[in-house]
Formats: sequence, C-alpha cells, structure tokens
Amino acid sequence: MASISFRARPLRAVSRSVQAQRWASYDKSALTKDALNHKVESGLGAGNSDANLLLNTEEKTISTATGDLPLSPLFDSDWIKARRRSRKHSPSKATGRFRKKLANNPYAQALATPIRRCPNTAISLPRYFFQDFELVKHPQDDSPWWAPGTLAFEGLIYEKIPSKDKIQGAYSETAAPQAQELGADTHASTAASSTRPRRSPVTSYALSRKSVIDRIGGPNRRHAALLLATRTGMATGPNTKNPVWRQDMGDVLLGMMRRQAVDALVCQSGMKGDGQEKLIQPCTKWDEVKEVQPRGCVLWLPSEENSSTQYATLDLDGAKYGSKLTVHNLHWLLGENELARLIGASELFHDNEILVLKQWKRKSVMKLHLLLWRLQGYLAQPPCL
Repeated sequence: MASISFRARPLRAVSRSVQAQRWASYDKSALTKDALNHKVESGLGAGNSDANLLLNTEEKTISTATGDLPLSPLFDSDWIKARRRSRKHSPSKATGRFRKKLANNPYAQALATPIRRCPNTAISLPRYFFQDFELVKHPQDDSPWWAPGTLAFEGLIYEKIPSKDKIQGAYSETAAPQAQELGADTHASTAASSTRPRRSPVTSYALSRKSVIDRIGGPNRRHAALLLATRTGMATGPNTKNPVWRQDMGDVLLGMMRRQAVDALVCQSGMKGDGQEKLIQPCTKWDEVKEVQPRGCVLWLPSEENSSTQYATLDLDGAKYGSKLTVHNLHWLLGENELARLIGASELFHDNEILVLKQWKRKSVMKLHLLLWRLQGYLAQPPCL
C-alpha cells in the first residue's frame, strides 16, 4: 500500500456554543479564610481608586473611606470555599515489593484502563482491549472516514530528556550561531513537529481482534453503522453521516501495529540501563531465561516457522515473581516482511534465537510490552469468533 503524504484532519462534532464549565480543583492552602479574603480584597482594589478597602468577615461588611457597606454573599469566604473543590494529594509512590511489582506490571496497567464498550460485540472491557477509531475528514474531498486511533502507539519510542543545566549550557553555547544561520523558520518548524495533532472528538471503539475488524468491513454495512449508533442528537452532525470504512481495515491496522512494534524493538535493542545492563537480553538456551532479572516476556525466533503460532507461556519453577512468562513467536507475530526488517536492522535479533525483554520502569518499555500483547490478542482465533 502506497504511503499517503498528507494528513487527515479531525472531524469536529456539533456542540453547543456555551459548554458547561467543568469543575476546577484548588489547593487547600488557597481555600483558607485568610487566603480567600486576601483574594477578594485584591480583586476589589484592582478596579477601585479607594485603596483602603477592608473586609470584615465577622460583621459581613466592607470598610471604605465613606463608611461600612454590607458584604455581598458572593464575596463571603465561607460561600466561596463551599463552592470550590479541594485538590486531592498526589498518590504516594508504591512501597513494598509487591506494590512495586504490581505498579510495573503491564497486564495490571492494561486492566486499570477505563471501561469501554464495543457496539458490535456488546462486550464491555478495559479500554486496552479495544481499538479506538477516529472520525476524520479526507484531505481531498472532506468526506468523513474512519481512521485508527493512536492510543496503542503513544510513548513507544524513548526520548531521553536532558537535565535543565545541560539544556541551559548547550543553549548558551550554540543558540546565537544557530539563530543567525538557521533563522526563525527552522525554530517554527521544529516547534510544529514536536506538537501532537489533536484527537478527533468523535471516537468509537471496537474489540481489538482481526476477525471483528474484518467483520465490520464486510458486506453487511450494519456493523460499521453501529460505531455511531450510540451517538445521537447534538453528539453527531450532518457531516458525520455515512462515514467510509475501509474494507481492508483489518490488514491496515495489523500492518500499523507490526511496523510500530518493529520500530520500537529496533530502538530498544541498543538501550542500556544505569548499570549498562541491556533491555533485551539474549539467551543461548531456555534454562538461562530464569537468570534474567527483571524478566518481562520472551521473544522467540524459532527455526521452524509453524511452531507454536498461538499463545504460549514458559513456566519457571521456584520463581516467586514472574513464574509464567509470555512467549512471543516473532515469525507469527510480526510476519515475514517486518521480521526480515527487524533482523536486518538489529544484530541482536540476527544472531540469537531466544531473547528476554526485561520489565523496566520506563513508559516506552511498558508500552512495548502492551503492544506485543495486543498483537498477540489481535491475531488470536478463538472458536467463538
């Protein structure tokens, strides 16, 4: 499939001109009586020439140069505090070995995502088990199209952010020469490339399984129409009717996931930790998998392509944590084309048959584990579907 050089635009949903104001939370220190009175006094004095305005919360009056005036209920600190929501404290870091293991477990993170519902299968599950589809405008004729969302692919590539001192030091040394040579256009293009395009407000979900996606693109158009069936009234508009669903959406989505997984594996294959340990550890035999810490899953390149194409696990006797590891058959999971690209781009996968993808406390590593597991479920063929 030829790559498209242009980008689709999100399709705006029809909404009211005046949206309902959402609740804002405030710090507890800003909701004390003294803090609220000071804020009211500063607000009253900002637009008034009389700088001697004083609040008397006990008698509910405002002292001015001409005398005391009654205090409006809108300026009462008790009324303001009752209308404002106190901000909760941030959750503390996980303490204890079990809680730390649970917080770094990709399967636990998948189960912790919000609940969503697939209209075609009538199944409600955590959002991780669904594929999001956004309603976008085609760049050429502005017709509505369904496009795969990006929730499964965000944060896959690790980008190390340098410290503030390094940024300031590098900027002081190179900012002036670069500004003269590159000009303002380069800075504008860099800023534009780093910003993420906004998501479409019209989003629907389908069970992340190829058999379900292929059924939506089948001859029965009812399955594709169900994606918008739950949206009624002002949630949809005239420009959202009869959106186009690609008949090969299942293959397109599979190619996207495989391509993103290979890009992440190539990027992470050379990644090292603080102690110079590798993220992907090769093993010469299966018994060595138990010695890898902290182990996450096994990446397997079998000599026989048809071996263990479905779900497989490796049991490790005597292990307290990680006693059962997922074994990903990369021949079946990535396909021949993407696997050849992975082997050609990384010597680690070219020279080894058994590799262990570790479980680091890094968002990109967590997202890679989740994407591989999503691919496993996407290609699965249970008897019920």
